[in-house]
Amino acid sequence: MDRWDRSLCKALFPGLIASFAFILALFGGGYCQFLSFPSNEGGEDAITLNFGIWYYQGWAVTESTTQGTIVLETCNQYPDGTIFDSKWKSAKAFSTIALVLGGVLTFWVMLAGCLPFGFYASKKMFQMAGNAFMVCCLLTGLSLLLLDSNACNNNTYIAELMETSTALVTFPETCTMGPGAKCTIAATVLWFVAAIAAFKTEPRERKPITTETHDVTYTRTTGADGTTVVSEAVVKGEPIPVGGQGVTEQAV
Repeated sequence: MDRWDRSLCKALFPGLIASFAFILALFGGGYCQFLSFPSNEGGEDAITLNFGIWYYQGWAVTESTTQGTIVLETCNQYPDGTIFDSKWKSAKAFSTIALVLGGVLTFWVMLAGCLPFGFYASKKMFQMAGNAFMVCCLLTGLSLLLLDSNACNNNTYIAELMETSTALVTFPETCTMGPGAKCTIAATVLWFVAAIAAFKTEPRERKPITTETHDVTYTRTTGADGTTVVSEAVVKGEPIPVGGQGVTEQAV
C-alpha cells in the first residue's frame, strides 16, 4: 500500500466511525425498545414490556397454515392522548436533530474522504466536521433524558395494565435500560471518537505532477557523395516532477 492509499484510508476513517454511530443512534432512537419493564416474576415465564421514544412494543396475533397461531412483536405509535412530559419531548427533539445532522454530516465526510482535493476536503473542513460530530455526541447523549421521563417513572400504560390485569404479574415502577438506550450510549461514544478522528485527519496528499523524459540522440552521417544524413534515436526515461529537465539532447 503506497502513501496515497494510506492517505485515503485515513481520510475515510472519521466517516466510517460516524457511519456506525449513525446506525446505532437510528436503532436507539427509532426502535421501540429504548427502555424496558421486566416483570418481577423471573424465570422462563418472565414478561418484558418495552417502550421507545416514538413507539412502544405491542403484539399481533396471526394465523399460519403451517405453524398455527403466531404471536408477533410489533412497534406501535403512541395513541392520541398520551401525556409527554418535558423530558420526553426533549428526548424526541434531541434524537431527531442528532439523526438529521449526523446523517447529513456522515454522508459529507465520507464524500470528502473520497474527493481528491479542494476546499471541501481541506483540513479546515475536517475540523468543522469534528465540531459538528461533537454536537451530535451531545444531542444523542441528551436523548437519554427519556430514562428520567414519565415514560420510565410511573408509566401510565404499566399502571393501567396493573389495574386491569387479572394475571399474577407485577412490574416495577421504574424502568431499566433496554437495547435502544444501550445503543444510544454506544452511539454517543462513537460520535465522540469520530470527532477526535476528524480533528486529527489530514487532507489527502496530492500525487506529484510529473512529465515524461526522453533521451534524444542525433547522429550525423556524411556519405561518400558529400550528403549529410541526420538520424534521431529517442529513449524513454523516468518521469520527473514538473519544472525539471524534460529532454536531453546529444549530438554525435
